[in-house]
Amino acid sequence: MDKHHVLDAPEGADIAGYRVEALLGAGGCGVVYRASRDGAPVALKLQSLEQLGGWALREVAILTRLAHRNVVGFRAGGLFPSESPAWLYLAMEYVRGRPLAQWVEEENPSARGAATLALGMARGLEAAHTADVLHRDIKEDNVVVREEDGTPVLMDFGVGDYSGAPRLPRGVLPPGTPRYRSPEALAFRRAHPDGVYPPTSADDLYALGVVLYWMLTARHPFVDVETPEGELAVIHHPPVSPHVLNPRVPWALSELCSRLLSKQPWRRGTASTWCAMLEAELASADSAWDAPLFPDVAEVPASVEGIRPPSRGRRGAASSGGLPAYRPTSEPEVPQLVVRARPATRTARLRGVSSVLLAVVMGACLVGGACWARRARPSVFPAAPDSHASETPRAR
Repeated sequence: MDKHHVLDAPEGADIAGYRVEALLGAGGCGVVYRASRDGAPVALKLQSLEQLGGWALREVAILTRLAHRNVVGFRAGGLFPSESPAWLYLAMEYVRGRPLAQWVEEENPSARGAATLALGMARGLEAAHTADVLHRDIKEDNVVVREEDGTPVLMDFGVGDYSGAPRLPRGVLPPGTPRYRSPEALAFRRAHPDGVYPPTSADDLYALGVVLYWMLTARHPFVDVETPEGELAVIHHPPVSPHVLNPRVPWALSELCSRLLSKQPWRRGTASTWCAMLEAELASADSAWDAPLFPDVAEVPASVEGIRPPSRGRRGAASSGGLPAYRPTSEPEVPQLVVRARPATRTARLRGVSSVLLAVVMGACLVGGACWARRARPSVFPAAPDSHASETPRAR
């Protein structure tokens, strides 16, 4: 079937010892199932070796280096089927929760809540950077908030990198999402159109700043970043302070966010310093940090024209007066993947959880734009443990 990849895995099918239970999501180069082995649920991700090759192997190699509560857990990985393999399978922790954007819009957190989420993400980045791993695609789509305790979990390391990783085909910049690119990355592309930008941990921290800015203000620091004017704004102009856009944002938290968005990479510090600074601010925060960042939509009267100002909250989710619906970032066009499986069904009791899991794994299976790497078929698969190590391993 020309330019089509067919994966026939109905309910009950066995993939590398995992029993398929339902289809969670599919992209052009991969698919994710809810599956189980010995009663333990996993998110089972399969990626086309023909289309992703080395990128798929890299994601496995990255996750085997990480073991942290704020990073999605690795369970197992390998080639499938064992004879004439066409897919790389990756069994990951089955995170029950909601994507960050959905959680923020529905829960309308306080400044303390937003700072706590940012602290959790910074801790996940701290674990990754300590292991010489870069995420390279931090954004709302790639963070899930656990349902049981509100812990943010970094997902989808599909376009990440680690020290000593084999080189893979790419352009001037690695695959990623334009809105979250750092000023130095965009400046490098303008100055060196034939070069190869060397990403650093400062790129991840800038993207964290973009996410925090959105949580605090309901908008991103720059718009139209894919236009020449928008790109120059990211490179040269500071964004409006979050406190100016939303007076409910404490000045100290607004300043921390602005520092993450600094044009000078060194001013962003490290993930470890950000963990320390956020912990210190949270410890000394007064009661102003506990007020919701936005009024509930039901409490905000419409103007004469019928337009409501920005608001958040569960009651506002279905109202036209609330914030605009969050739209996931666009992905590049990819070859069509034909999946023959029964999608996961919703029940009234689990509607919220199942809808979230669908959004989570859709972001994972699309692999953050990894389809830039074409026809890179691996010859050797790295050894993969069956579960987390007790300590975070260091990259070689």
